[in-house]
Amino acid sequence: MIDIQTKIHDKFAIEFKVGFSGREDVKDERFDVNTWIFLPNGLDINKDTYSKDRFYTDMKSNVRLITPSFALSEMVGEEAVPFNNLKKAVEEVVAEPSEEHHTEFEFQLKLFGSIFKSSVRDAAAMVIRNLAAPNSYERCALFVEDARKVLSVFRGVAALLPDTDGELASKFGFTDEYMSHQVEIRTLRIIRALDQQKTSDFDSARSVLAQLFSEEETYKIQKGYSHAVVNDEANNRDLLYRHSLLKKYIESALFLKVNTTQDGIAVKQISFSLAAGLAMMVSLLVTMPFTKYLGNYPSVIFITVILIYMLKDRIKELTRWMFAYQLKDKYFDNKTVVSIKDQKVGWIKEGMDFITDDKVPEEVMRLRGRSKLEADNAFLEEKILLYRKKVEVDQELLKNHYNYDFKGINDIMRYHINFLTKKMDNPESVVHCLDERHQLHAVKAERVYNLFTVLQFKWADQTEYKAFRVQVNRDGILSIENQS
Repeated sequence: MIDIQTKIHDKFAIEFKVGFSGREDVKDERFDVNTWIFLPNGLDINKDTYSKDRFYTDMKSNVRLITPSFALSEMVGEEAVPFNNLKKAVEEVVAEPSEEHHTEFEFQLKLFGSIFKSSVRDAAAMVIRNLAAPNSYERCALFVEDARKVLSVFRGVAALLPDTDGELASKFGFTDEYMSHQVEIRTLRIIRALDQQKTSDFDSARSVLAQLFSEEETYKIQKGYSHAVVNDEANNRDLLYRHSLLKKYIESALFLKVNTTQDGIAVKQISFSLAAGLAMMVSLLVTMPFTKYLGNYPSVIFITVILIYMLKDRIKELTRWMFAYQLKDKYFDNKTVVSIKDQKVGWIKEGMDFITDDKVPEEVMRLRGRSKLEADNAFLEEKILLYRKKVEVDQELLKNHYNYDFKGINDIMRYHINFLTKKMDNPESVVHCLDERHQLHAVKAERVYNLFTVLQFKWADQTEYKAFRVQVNRDGILSIENQS
């Protein structure tokens, strides 16, 4: 199946997180994702002003494993897979501190931290969703209890590490600091939700959460970990930078090795060579009669040969275009091979083209939902960008890799719109109106542009669609609305 989450990553980037997970009984699962982006005509974005290279500069993609799913309470204990895998790695590196065991220890640390992030996030989200229901204090107390237990058991591992190996201790500290930070983030989110909800047991629920936060703050100060300080801009600036580094370090365990090349380059080059050969053959066939019958007129032959050479060049370009058009649906612009430790687990192909209305499926046009004013106004004619992606995942290689049941891969795409905003008008304008006493008022109004995006997902015999309206202006992205 295919799952998608869409959000504003920053002022100028939209993030599409697409998860590809296959069926249990299928070895190689294939997925298709087609994305139509409808661009306002006034942005002057077309195949001449917006090249493929420019698009792929704006569209950044990271491929990673889908994080194994465990409840927060399932992370530690006798049967807990995450902790048992970590403990085994610790025992092996202590018994034999080889490079291989060091690498495995670091990997299991990072993976434990990544799983913890997802688990504590989901646990906090469940508490927030049920704040209006009875017994919100019990849910908050259970969240605190589970978080404390995982942190306590995890931190107990530090005692097993040899004092002489500072590298192991520092890597353990990175994960410990990251996990503490995740607990603080989720605890504060629950507290903010409580402050808005004001439940009947608000005071006791807030108190138990605040106690957990205070414990982590004290612990971080003792360990010398980064922490927020009120009215200390320099410290908090460094804090954000360090948290960014920690996030990249921990989540690197899930990111897959990728190698991107042009797709079908050999076939394309052969087809272009055939086009050149065909053009040469046509030019020779045309030239021969002229040289036979106009041999006594060298100046005429000279001009004729130039004209035929020009014709040959046009024939070559036309033939190249015809070959490329025929190959477009079979071959893509790029092919990315996805690997775990040099073992191929799948590939991703991607292609981008500008297309016209008549090449867009009816269902996509319906989801675009043009108003009659938009449809009938020739000056509002949109440019349509089609971004195609084909994905294949080897389920057998993913399954039970590193003693985990990896369900599939996430393709995290971030589309940066900075280039699209270059020709947008001022983000604010002024409109005038009269109030009920006929007094004139000048009112500020935001000027927005709508980027409509429709995604089509296909796997097995299923097809699904998602549609979004992205409102932007020259200052960046304002909102993303689900239209499907």
